[in-house]
Amino acid sequence: MFCHMHLILDKELFAYSKPGLSSFANNPEKGVATIANLIEKAKKEIPKQYWSQTPLILKATAGLRMLPPEKANKLLDSVREYFKKVAFQTNEKSVEIMEGTDEGIFSWFTVNFLLERIGGDPSRTVAALDLGGGSTQTTFAATTPASLKDTEHIHRAQSPRGLIQVYTRSMEGLGLMAARYAVITGHGNGGNLNVTSECVNPVVRGKKFHYSGTDYYISGLQENYPKSHVKGSDIEIGEDVPIVSFSNCSEIIVKYVKSKAHAPEELPLKTIVAFSYYYDRAAEAGLIDESTGGQIKVKDFRTAAEKVCHDANADQPFMCFDLTFIWALLEKGFNLNENTKIYLYKKINGHETSWALGAAYNMLRG
Repeated sequence: MFCHMHLILDKELFAYSKPGLSSFANNPEKGVATIANLIEKAKKEIPKQYWSQTPLILKATAGLRMLPPEKANKLLDSVREYFKKVAFQTNEKSVEIMEGTDEGIFSWFTVNFLLERIGGDPSRTVAALDLGGGSTQTTFAATTPASLKDTEHIHRAQSPRGLIQVYTRSMEGLGLMAARYAVITGHGNGGNLNVTSECVNPVVRGKKFHYSGTDYYISGLQENYPKSHVKGSDIEIGEDVPIVSFSNCSEIIVKYVKSKAHAPEELPLKTIVAFSYYYDRAAEAGLIDESTGGQIKVKDFRTAAEKVCHDANADQPFMCFDLTFIWALLEKGFNLNENTKIYLYKKINGHETSWALGAAYNMLRG
């Protein structure tokens, strides 16, 4: 509802299906079926008499940006065909691959809108860090000369008070799955689908990792791997447990991160809110409460990574990699201090932090 240009999010339906659209690269019909499923949920939410006036948009993100163009187009054309038949309002622009910059700006808008920081002084807004599967976005209101003169990455974002100069940068290859793929499989290492990695515990054998239409089978080192001695007790004999060497694994990851990341000079000056995979992994590692989120320091990701890399846990074979990567991205990629606070949210005031709300607002403003 609008009141003096102050928009309030009254209600939302946030639903998703996994895996994402890009994983149906070889089977567009199945991809369309997952979209159709979501649209059925929307129909239950929206009174029938409004369907024809309710705009429907599909914006694809990094997963589709990284597919070969002909596969991506086939998928999107299948969705376009389907959209022609739905009861909602669509046009030829309804289905598209979203630019990484838009993804960053829309996420930044959502977070600041929900924190009620969007309508006033741009310097009160927070920075938004979004970690997806294929790419990562860093976005904040640009206020320093260093940011403002990097005009390639300055965009104007819609806000209730007019346009705000926003710095946003989307980095392909620094999404969690893309980084896993690049580091663990060595970019597909000459077509070999069976891969050993120093960042995976030796107890892990042939664990399937699906990436961009291909299955890889990942194992930890099978020989000369580091071990940690677990002291015995009165009833148990001490034993040597296989571990991942955090220093070896993190060295490989830091090298990869530094080859891809760009650290905006202004970022460390901001209040930082992070979500998506940042949130999920922090919750799984017990750093924050799964339902409420919370604040942690950059170094907490490192401490958690060191601990997990010492665990021989075949149920979470990639957790050591994921946490090490997130720490490396924040500290070595974005040059944040190890004591910088990171606020982790999945929801703010009961609403999802995702680019979807920003995209909807942008569409309503035309």
